[in-house]
Amino acid sequence: MNAFQYIRPESLEEAGRYLTSDHQVKLLGGGATLLLQIKAGEIAPDILLDVKRLPGFKDVRYHHNQGLKLGAAINLQHLVVGLEIRRHYPLLHQTAQKLASPQVRNRATIGGALAWASPVSELAAPMLCYDAVCHAWSPRGRRELPLAEFYLGDFKTALARDEIITQVHLPSFPNRTYGVYQRQTVRHDGRRMIAGAAVLAIRKQQALIHWRIAVLGVDDRPRRIPEAEAALEGAPTAEDVARALEIVQANIHPMDAVYARADYRRASLNALLKQAITEVIHQLQSLRS
Repeated sequence: MNAFQYIRPESLEEAGRYLTSDHQVKLLGGGATLLLQIKAGEIAPDILLDVKRLPGFKDVRYHHNQGLKLGAAINLQHLVVGLEIRRHYPLLHQTAQKLASPQVRNRATIGGALAWASPVSELAAPMLCYDAVCHAWSPRGRRELPLAEFYLGDFKTALARDEIITQVHLPSFPNRTYGVYQRQTVRHDGRRMIAGAAVLAIRKQQALIHWRIAVLGVDDRPRRIPEAEAALEGAPTAEDVARALEIVQANIHPMDAVYARADYRRASLNALLKQAITEVIHQLQSLRS
């Protein structure tokens, strides 16, 4: 392992000076993945920039009109225990409970987990369903990146070299939402993801329901399937569900892996998604009974 310089900047401007230097700089949040990469010799940064104490990076703010704003250094465990998450973003809360172990969740940060951009990022699934937006800063200014546009491919994001995620914003959902997250991992090894699916139903009016579907493990990035969502619009019938599943199958591109062939991932996602949609429909039906 090569030696590197550890720096804890006090401001974004100070961090920006390092990010625009000629050095190889890596941002350190919780370090859940980054430190393992360094130890294994996969990367060799010149500078490790600890961003946890930057102003606002550990702020959590919720407003019923503006939604939820999470500082980039908030750890994943907050998504499990935070009352505002459980009450207003239940699908995110449900998914967070399945992320790694409590020990890892207490270290890993929201900004780091999203910027890692793994094709099997479980955090991305509910975030996509809730229309999350990443706020980024650089010496050139600030910009907002919808998560649907943030991921460019396998471990690639739209972030420039000198940009830092400062916070993640989830818009407000005045009406109650209903969601289910389903996943399949390799037996006896929960770290190896085969496929995952998040389904969210947003009640707008008594008979008007908007649907969100996010999938992972079956493409080069986590992603929504808007065409399948449209097929479920309203109160879907069995035929609507079947049509939505067909659309998803036509829009995914799973890859073979040592632990799961592409056709197995495809079949797994179909089963997971059908189960998730069915469970959400049952949640909605229970309201009318």
